Amino acid sequence: MSASKLQRPADDAYYVEPWSDTFLQGDLFRDVPVAIPAPPDAVVMAEGERRFVSGPFDAGPAMLISPSCAIAAQGPSVSPGSYAHPARTLVPIRPVDELVDAGAIPEHNLGNLRADRLVNYLYLPAVSDMPESTALLYMPVTVHHDVIAQDRFAQLTGAAFWHLRVKLMAFVGGFLLDPSELGDVPEPDERQS
Repeated sequence: MSASKLQRPADDAYYVEPWSDTFLQGDLFRDVPVAIPAPPDAVVMAEGERRFVSGPFDAGPAMLISPSCAIAAQGPSVSPGSYAHPARTLVPIRPVDELVDAGAIPEHNLGNLRADRLVNYLYLPAVSDMPESTALLYMPVTVHHDVIAQDRFAQLTGAAFWHLRVKLMAFVGGFLLDPSELGDVPEPDERQS
């Protein structure tokens, strides 16, 4: 499947109010410290024609990309909502306008971004007080659970969750799958990792 055939969900089919007591892949959080620790002599890499934003960023919105099943405690004696470990991997979320202003997304490529055809980004329509944005798939950060425990503000619908999984496979694995190859798209409360 080519990136041009990948169909993202409609803008109004992305988010639901948080319904799960436990964190799920694709949950959105406010005020996440998304800075990359860098040595004082770090160099900005800007070879070639492509540009990426890489911070440093102040704390801001981020999306959980840790698979739900990888962080949930497992076993018959485990109480619901328990976690196996405190590490959470998230990707920063930045406004589309910021990426355009920084030259990371040229104006002529906004259609591809909004159609979610760019492998380094996950397009996110506006929600709550977050404007039209992108999740920077190339820039994961790991934080302790307690840092984000109280800051979740949205969860993805079943369709948007499956779209995230396809995008993560494309970014990390370098290949695209048709979402139907993953099975039926579940309802939001049937999401499994």
